[in-house]
Amino acid sequence: MPDILAPAAERGRLDVHPRVVEAVGRRSAGEVEGVVPTRPTGLDSLVRHRLPGADARVDAGRARLEVQVATLWGRPAADVAGRVQRHVAARVTELTGLPVEAVHVTVAAVVVPEDRHDRRVL
Repeated sequence: MPDILAPAAERGRLDVHPRVVEAVGRRSAGEVEGVVPTRPTGLDSLVRHRLPGADARVDAGRARLEVQVATLWGRPAADVAGRVQRHVAARVTELTGLPVEAVHVTVAAVVVPEDRHDRRVL
């Protein structure tokens, strides 16, 4: 006869470290259409960080995230931020099992595609 597991509360608990939540948040934000990865170079690297970025807090078994992203010129920033917010919350819950209390998204940069040519209409 197979062994029957004790109830989960009696077997122990699993603590998810905030750095794990940050990694899931960062990667999940990068999965959203309209989010572009950036890596500062030169002196910018002293004050700016790679995007997407994420900071997380885990309190009482619930996660809160601050996510920073870059988007492409011409994309509605509010639309991109909303999709990032929903996707990050869903993926963090799916992959860590933690309910997400809040995801605050900042569009920290707008990237102009290299193939874009400035045009003037006179």
